Amino acid sequence: MTHRYTVRKINLLPLAKFGCLLGGVTLLLPGLLCALAGTQVIGLLHTFLAETQTAEVDPLGLGVPVELDFIHLLNLKDVQALLTRLDDQRWVVALLIMLMMILGGGLLVGLTIMMVGWGYNLLAALTGGLEVELRE
Repeated sequence: MTHRYTVRKINLLPLAKFGCLLGGVTLLLPGLLCALAGTQVIGLLHTFLAETQTAEVDPLGLGVPVELDFIHLLNLKDVQALLTRLDDQRWVVALLIMLMMILGGGLLVGLTIMMVGWGYNLLAALTGGLEVELRE
């Protein structure tokens, strides 16, 4: 015995919740990888600025070197201070990057799936919906 049913409308809120969960779980590993890569880049930049802060240059070749402070010369004190704080709090930064990726991806996928459901509801209102045949 077969029964025919028509899907005329999809409830958007459960669809959006499912999309958020799907997007968050999907971006768990990429978020972790981005967090690890981000903290490594912060550490490398912090080390680079700390090691190349000053240099001695003999511009005229007379044996009288001039010491240049690149951090002061390029006005990078605020950047160096920020990188120092971020590098000191490496695990917090990694956790924040990971959470931002997971939440952002979850919201983006949830919104996308909700828009697809809204489009289906609009088309179903115009065309009568999707017909499903079920057997017992």
